[in-house]
Amino acid sequence: MNKKLIIVLLVFAVIGVGLFFVLTTGNIGAKYNTTQVVETEIGKYVGDVGTVSSRNIRKYYGNGLNKVESFSLEIGDSVTKGQLLIKYENNIDLEIQKVKKQIEGVEATYKDLLSGTDVETISSARIEISRVSSLLDNAKKNKERVQVLYDNGAATLVELERADEEIKNYQNSLNVARNNYNQVSKEISEHVREKYEADIDVLLISLEILESSKDKYAVYADVDGIVTQVHTFVGDIPMPGMAILEIQDPTEKVINVDFMVEDALLIKEALPAEVNDLDMNIVIENLKVDKVYPTAFITLSELAVEENRQRVEIGLKDQANDLPFGLELNTRVMIEEKRQALVVPKGALIYKDSKVYVGVLEEGEVVEKVITTGIMINGDVEVVSGLLVGEEVILNYQEETEE
Repeated sequence: MNKKLIIVLLVFAVIGVGLFFVLTTGNIGAKYNTTQVVETEIGKYVGDVGTVSSRNIRKYYGNGLNKVESFSLEIGDSVTKGQLLIKYENNIDLEIQKVKKQIEGVEATYKDLLSGTDVETISSARIEISRVSSLLDNAKKNKERVQVLYDNGAATLVELERADEEIKNYQNSLNVARNNYNQVSKEISEHVREKYEADIDVLLISLEILESSKDKYAVYADVDGIVTQVHTFVGDIPMPGMAILEIQDPTEKVINVDFMVEDALLIKEALPAEVNDLDMNIVIENLKVDKVYPTAFITLSELAVEENRQRVEIGLKDQANDLPFGLELNTRVMIEEKRQALVVPKGALIYKDSKVYVGVLEEGEVVEKVITTGIMINGDVEVVSGLLVGEEVILNYQEETEE
């Protein structure tokens, strides 16, 4: 990626100055070409090529152990949060059936022992306690995860409140399940009840472990988004740690720009930015810097020269909805606010005696004036002091007088 340092003149002065130069050439004779000092609005930018991406990207990795049993996604497919993405081959369902048969065996044993008691109802009530307890534990873990995301600005207050509400609902359901179990088992002696609970709880714990292990063999989407990368297929055994799927959230589009470090050091969060790609005919104004990444990295330029770069993230607006992920666009950040300034072409400057002069035409005579210059602007120079708007300056004056 070629470095681009852009210091931009934000008016129509470039065209205006060139036009004035053409119209006034030769008005005072063949010796001098003149142009006028103009006042315009200028701003200082740094720019480079940015890439359209998402603030919310999810990558999924292979486990290196199991064969892909079910997978049907393609690049460009939309997915919803909670949707099954990948399923690996496993024998968990068979193990679960085995434990359930063992539970039925325990029920049969106690049915003979507790004649006249509805053992199946008792067993179902005990299983319900185990099921809801597991759901409550998962809800608490989910609340912890959402809290971390919320603290880092990646989850909304609504999502956090929803996680809290889920915990309350499962806690209420657990209280109901326990009360129901106490009611249906109240006719059983304490000794028999304790032995039954011990026997059934061992199996319920095994069942819970098996149910939770299902997550190891299935991958679910944890965000609404669009599939942007696919590196697996049915029958594949992905290598451990290998990225096999990527999903990006299209509602969180950003443009990431890897600036040269010397430019990135001038950029702060909330500075104005814009996409200005004339080749692509895409202009998006009134953007701002959302984040300056704290670490730099080294890349190789097209000429194999090492470059220190630092990433800057710029939020995109709704008008960027149609821009595809991965699109590269010329992007710039304003590092110096717009202001009114006088400008003259760089060719009007004369450097001598450690000072900067311009030749000014006054009543047919050339007068050299000392000026103070500011920033360079696409072939023009800001004049901080020494000239007034409308004064006529000589272009390439030094070269012509030497002739």
